[in-house]
Amino acid sequence: MTFFTAFLAIVGLGFLDSLNPFSIIACAVVIAGQQSLGRGLAFIIATFLVYFITGLGLVAGWAELVLAFKSRIQPWMVFACWLVLALGCLIGAIFLWRRPPMGEGKSVKQPSSLALIGVFLFALGSTISDMPTALPYFGAIPIMVATGATMAGLVAWLAFYSLIYVSPLIFLLCYRLIAYKQFEPLVGKIHGFMDWSIRRLSPALLLPCGAWASYEAVRLIPQL
Repeated sequence: MTFFTAFLAIVGLGFLDSLNPFSIIACAVVIAGQQSLGRGLAFIIATFLVYFITGLGLVAGWAELVLAFKSRIQPWMVFACWLVLALGCLIGAIFLWRRPPMGEGKSVKQPSSLALIGVFLFALGSTISDMPTALPYFGAIPIMVATGATMAGLVAWLAFYSLIYVSPLIFLLCYRLIAYKQFEPLVGKIHGFMDWSIRRLSPALLLPCGAWASYEAVRLIPQL
């Protein structure tokens, strides 16, 4: 595979992967309020790091290490994981359903460094949870390897792909900072959609997930 062919394929897959509505909407919500520059940078950096480090793990063969430990996993460990997941889904659904709408009974707080850390951790968690659906990324990595690049070259490829992935987020942040008045009308709609998703859609999704986790836990009881 020639370098030019690999370059076009990786660029195409990267931009396809970057059109992730969940990441874009989450970033828009994060930068809608105060301290938009700091929050936006924290979100973008965390997203970039998750993609870059995940790619390093894949090309470095860390998956083989996971498979090596697979034989050490006992049935009770799997049962405990399913049980914790089921309880977490149930508690999370109840908590989110009872959560008051955005803005009710809440005072406006000044942004702080703790808020930036929260945004960073939120971006880490949301991007990690979204990684199993990153099919273009999984298709791009074999192309990177097929170029015959050294480890340093693969690191450069991964950084390049990760930069393409966060490019819509960078554009969104720049638009927020430059065209503040044009961006402002979107804030109410974004907050309304996210409020509905958090308080109504999320519990509806968590309950089936909790039921499925409970079923898997019950199936393992005879093996304990």
